[in-house]
Amino acid sequence: MSDEHRHGRAAAEERETARIEAFSDGVFAIAITLLILELKIPHDVPEGQLLAALLHEWPAAFSFVASFLTIGIMWVNHHRLFTLIRRSDDGLLLFNGLLLFAITFVPFPTAVVAEYLRSADARLAATFYSLTGVVIAIFFNLLWRYAAKGHRLLGDGISQTAAEDLTRQYRFGPLFYLVAVGVSQLNAVAGIGVNLALAVFFAFPPAVLRKKA
Repeated sequence: MSDEHRHGRAAAEERETARIEAFSDGVFAIAITLLILELKIPHDVPEGQLLAALLHEWPAAFSFVASFLTIGIMWVNHHRLFTLIRRSDDGLLLFNGLLLFAITFVPFPTAVVAEYLRSADARLAATFYSLTGVVIAIFFNLLWRYAAKGHRLLGDGISQTAAEDLTRQYRFGPLFYLVAVGVSQLNAVAGIGVNLALAVFFAFPPAVLRKKA
């Protein structure tokens, strides 16, 4: 295959998934923007008590930071997937749609945590939040495994090692988030903290993790 033909084919493959990425980026942007709505300005605060009133809002700030980082790193991972996925079909559109459905849901459990983290239902709120992570991790796996099976939708120049690295990193994602569910049932703040730690873990490129192992 000539270099000209190879470059032409690569360009065609990029165009094939460009609309999926553009639409997905828009959904991620909207979901991450909605999170800020849970941060409320304190009203009717006695003079000199503004700092105390702001500190009183720490559950909303905590859940905002956790969800912002989580969605942001999920966007990074989605981009990472589509550096390897170069073709599309109806199945890919379906699984990508399921993933985006779950992403747009994140602001809701975030709002629940912000509202109930100081209450007797804090552990239930954190468990609900962590269960959302389980669902998203499952959808990430479904999307990637569908695209990568038999190199079905991957670019011609994508190595088997690169594909296996990503599969390995995602494989235990649902189980990791189930751990967060278990921790949430014991301690709400610790459960959200586990979600934060998982976001950091998935921020690393899988090849980096392989080199560290």
